[in-house]
Amino acid sequence: MRKILYLFSFIILLSCSDNTPVNDCFRGIDMNTIIDLSLPEYQGLLIPSGTSENSIQGRNIFIFRTGNSGYKAFDQQCPEATCNSLMTFDGVHIKCPCDDKKYNYLANGAPIDNEGCAALMYFVSKISSSQLRISR
Repeated sequence: MRKILYLFSFIILLSCSDNTPVNDCFRGIDMNTIIDLSLPEYQGLLIPSGTSENSIQGRNIFIFRTGNSGYKAFDQQCPEATCNSLMTFDGVHIKCPCDDKKYNYLANGAPIDNEGCAALMYFVSKISSSQLRISR
């Protein structure tokens, strides 16, 4: 019985890891930063439905203002691991240039065809009227 307990404990230890997938396609991407909306690079976010495209903590990120006070942020890395190009925004959808796959930023980055991984979304929290926290 003790041997079974040791074997079970050993298996549990081997299965522990921090390689858990984020969004089923992304691994090990962390973000925790505060951005100041009064800086020139974020001026597009001062108006409802505005956008901003920035490099934050080494990641290329789209930030969208949804309505008067909501915000969403997405990584520009294509969800498919075979693509090294950055996604673009055509005014309606986020698009991966490698396979022309489109993602709906209003539906939390879900693929338009509902197949495959969603775009990597970051959590955006409004701290004050001029500051946002972006985290993952």
